[in-house]
Amino acid sequence: MPAPTPRERFLAALRREPSAAPTGWMMRQAGRYLPEYQAARRGRTFVECVEDPAAAAEITLQPIRRFGMDAAVVFSDILIVPKAMGQNLAFHEGEGPELSPPIRERADIERLADFDPAVATASLAATLVRVRAELGQERALVGFCGAPFTVASYMIEGGSSRNFERTKRWMYDDPSGFARLLERVVQNSGPYLAMQVAAGADALQLFDSWGGNLSLEQYQRFLAAPMRALIAAARQTGAPVILYVNGGAHLLPLLADLGADCLSVDWRVDVPAARRLTSGRLALQGNLDPTILFARPEVVRAETARVLDAFAGHPGYIFNLGSGILPKTPVESVAAAFETLFARR
Repeated sequence: MPAPTPRERFLAALRREPSAAPTGWMMRQAGRYLPEYQAARRGRTFVECVEDPAAAAEITLQPIRRFGMDAAVVFSDILIVPKAMGQNLAFHEGEGPELSPPIRERADIERLADFDPAVATASLAATLVRVRAELGQERALVGFCGAPFTVASYMIEGGSSRNFERTKRWMYDDPSGFARLLERVVQNSGPYLAMQVAAGADALQLFDSWGGNLSLEQYQRFLAAPMRALIAAARQTGAPVILYVNGGAHLLPLLADLGADCLSVDWRVDVPAARRLTSGRLALQGNLDPTILFARPEVVRAETARVLDAFAGHPGYIFNLGSGILPKTPVESVAAAFETLFARR
């Protein structure tokens, strides 16, 4: 019997099927730490590259060619959804993204557009088609979008935030208005994810980058319902759904019951506790600390092996970082991590 392809291995892990060989990829594996990415970006803005299918496909494939991960993640951004809904999106070097005008009251919500992904985000579909053609059936392709709280926070704050004062004030002062904004995000994100699967994505990841800033009670009260709605919409595509909540160790009991196929956990999560909480119902992904990649290669190999050992013997594990690759990560460290993974096959 022939050995499974990397794509088959990755999808089998999401189905929690036993496997003798581990699988893996890395969040933000297509990005600033790669010299070939810097060359592709030269003279162009981030958004220009995202919206150019040829450039975005090339950037998506760069880490696959260099390291041979089992899955590619499409080069895009979680803020493409609010951009398609009518906000202006810009990225400022050293400052992060800016969305304007910010959403600050109910009237702003009603001015947002409901978009047709086939039109407003046609460039992403074209990127996925290109990448799928290059990967064939050998490697998996991951599509994604932002989770409702994270996307709404960016829309309200106008960019990144440390304390989310405006977001949380609205959440408490006008819960129904806040719920309406989350509803609009979910309504537009569902078809956006379906378009990605139709264009070639094998799996979908929901990024809740800021969800860990909420308490378990807050997440249950304000976010559980829209999260369940978005996950249900994503699963209707037939693709498995991975849920990632940065800093969400305290939320695991709730996250495990939202309907995802896999939980992506960060380095703060205790692995045995994660297994107990998911009770064998979900696959797990993670949880190497991305800052370990700044250590010596032998340390990276040892820590990668430690993570693999922690998850060994339990079906349904995908090696990954606990967050995205940081911009100044040494390329040699990423290579060391995947050499350690591949040595177990």
